[in-house]
Amino acid sequence: MVYQSPVGARDLFPLDVAQKRWIENRLRQVFHSWGYHRIITSTLERLDTLMAGGAVEQSTVIQLQDREGEALGLRPELTASIARAAVTRMAGVSRPQRLYYNTNVFRRSLKGDHNRQQEFYQAGLELLGGSGVAADAEVLLVMMNCLTSLGLEDSYLVLGEAELTRSLLSAFPETLREKVRIAIATLDRITLETLPLSPALRDRALLIMDLRGQPADVLQRVAVLDLDAGQRAIVADLKALLELWQASWAGQSGMAGCFADTARVCLTSA
Repeated sequence: MVYQSPVGARDLFPLDVAQKRWIENRLRQVFHSWGYHRIITSTLERLDTLMAGGAVEQSTVIQLQDREGEALGLRPELTASIARAAVTRMAGVSRPQRLYYNTNVFRRSLKGDHNRQQEFYQAGLELLGGSGVAADAEVLLVMMNCLTSLGLEDSYLVLGEAELTRSLLSAFPETLREKVRIAIATLDRITLETLPLSPALRDRALLIMDLRGQPADVLQRVAVLDLDAGQRAIVADLKALLELWQASWAGQSGMAGCFADTARVCLTSA
C-alpha cells in the first residue's frame, strides 16, 4: 500500500481548516450583504458543457467517462456549471439573479508545470441578467469589499477588457496574432521585438503591452489610437465604469480615497 496522496492533491489539517473557514465566513458575510445567495452545482459536468463558453482549455480538464461512454469532466471553474443551471432548472427565475459559490475545483497540471496542484478552493459570484456599467461596477465593488474584509487593503486590481484587446489585435497577421497576444499577456518585450512584424505593427504591439497604469493615464493613451466606432464605445463604457466605481467606492464608510491607491487598469488581458 502506498501511503502518499495522489500527485496534485493535499490534505487540510485542523489549522488549515480553521484558516479556510475564517476566510469563507468573511466572504459569505460580504456576499450576503450584497444580496447574493449560495448555489452548489455538480462536481461532474459533461465535457461539452465545460467547453461551451470557450474559456476552458480541454487539456486542463481532468476527464472521466460514464458507463455509456459519455465524456465527463471535473469542473475547473463554476461559470459553465452555473450557466447550465440558469438555462435549465432556473429558466423561469426572475432576473437579475445574484448567486455565489464556495467550493473546490480541479485543473490538470500541464507538463513542466512546477506547481502541480490539481485541486483548488475557489469562491466567486455570478450576476445573472444584469448588464451594463452598473452591473460591472457592482461585481467590482463586491470583490473590493471581500479584499477589505480579509484585511488585504494593499491589493491592486488589474482590469482587463478582452473584447477591446481582441479588436486591437485584429490588425496583426492571423499567423502571428496568437504569438503577439501571448507575448503581450506575459510582458515578453523581447518576443515582440523579434517577431517578423512591420515597424508600424511592432510599435502597435509594444504600445498595447504598455497600456497599464493609473486609469486616467491608460484611457488617455488608448484615445490616441485609431479606434473605430465599436472600440470607442468600449472605451467610453470603461471610462464610465471607472468613474462610477470611483464614486461608489469613495462613498463607502472609511474608504474615501482608496480608489486611487488600489486601482490599476490593464487592457492586455485576453
